[in-house]
Amino acid sequence: MRSLHQFALLTCVTWTAGLIGVTHAAKKPNALQATAQRLVSDANATVVWVRAVVRIEVSAGGRSFPAQEQKLEALGTIVDKSGLTVVSNSMIDPTASIRKQIRSPGARVNVEFQEVRILLDDGSEIPSRLQLKDSDLDLAFVKPIEGSEELKAAAIRPVNLRSKVKAAILDEVLVLGKLGRTLYRQPTVGLAHVSSVIEKPRNYYVISKAMPGAPIFDTRGRLLGIAVYKIASGTPTSIVTLPAEDILEIAEQAKDRAKNDK
Repeated sequence: MRSLHQFALLTCVTWTAGLIGVTHAAKKPNALQATAQRLVSDANATVVWVRAVVRIEVSAGGRSFPAQEQKLEALGTIVDKSGLTVVSNSMIDPTASIRKQIRSPGARVNVEFQEVRILLDDGSEIPSRLQLKDSDLDLAFVKPIEGSEELKAAAIRPVNLRSKVKAAILDEVLVLGKLGRTLYRQPTVGLAHVSSVIEKPRNYYVISKAMPGAPIFDTRGRLLGIAVYKIASGTPTSIVTLPAEDILEIAEQAKDRAKNDK
């Protein structure tokens, strides 16, 4: 009877040890999870919120409306060690949405940027300025004001716009993002798929779950592009992903302009 009890105890211990081993094995992240975890750990130094305070003046039909001030926030991706950040122009410049509401061919909309700040996860804000816009590609570049103490203390990890990664239909990709203020601006990452590849007249990827300003990576963590709106007749329509090499071209112009401003 004692031998039977010892056998049962030994079997129980062996089964428990095996279960623990399986549990530990299950907790070990696979390659995709490891990449996602790395991207999230870098997100606070790569993905930011950008806040802009704009003054809007509108005139239509020979009538001028009182100027209004509006505060906007847009998701941005840091693309250079200087802190240069790209956002969706439609998210930070309300010109197109105002024109759509007015529906007057002769309407005049003037948007003046009063204040621009890059918001960091620790609550600090980097004073910045709007450096360059490309309304057709829905890109706006925001650059920190040099010499600010907030910029000196900030951890910055730009994405690599020189990435040559390509994607095909149904490829898995990782979408990096950041929650809003009410959820403490925590980083997020989501698994998505390429549902369409547009090659003409310009290269775009159509990817689910992408939000304007968010960087998109392949499963190895290499930058594919950044999500923006497709602009048609001056109006933002569907969300698409603009390849990194196309963004690089405009980013270089923004950096050159910053040098000339010195």
